[in-house]
Amino acid sequence: MTTPELPAAALIGAPSYEAALPLVWTPLADSVGGLRREQYNDDNLRVLAAVAVLDETRTPSANDESSAIDAEIGRLNQKLNLVIDLLGFLVAQQAATRPPARVRLSWQGAVFAGPQALGETGLLSLGLHRGVPQPFIWPARISHVDGEERHARFAPFGDALQTALERHIFLRHRRAIAGTRRSGG
Repeated sequence: MTTPELPAAALIGAPSYEAALPLVWTPLADSVGGLRREQYNDDNLRVLAAVAVLDETRTPSANDESSAIDAEIGRLNQKLNLVIDLLGFLVAQQAATRPPARVRLSWQGAVFAGPQALGETGLLSLGLHRGVPQPFIWPARISHVDGEERHARFAPFGDALQTALERHIFLRHRRAIAGTRRSGG
């Protein structure tokens, strides 16, 4: 599936979410070849699957018989989340990561602050979850510059990766809307 070329403003209008994420932009002299792109595709599918598992929430069942089992599963889930958080913390201490940057992410690309020039191509690396040490990495091109803001448009994805990224963006976007409603804003 190919990503249609849209105006830079479409990056902002698409479902997206804003977060402080570790971000690295690596300029590229040449485009990423097919084999390397396939590797990024496979790696990113694993990253998004891991993030989805960590973001998964269980809703309690209305069935009285299963409530004890649900409670025990909930306790096990909390313990496992604690282990994952601790492991993520330890890995983060050992890894050379960049400090989080304010990023607006959509399935089409990302908006962030930086010195990149219009038309520059590079690899955009984003840490999507603190419990997943492997970043999401994909080729992108700076399609719009607005002061310090850079709009990077992703190169076309494979169907499975695009679907997984759209799902990730949609869930985070919905969570942000729900959070805004709960806070009264």
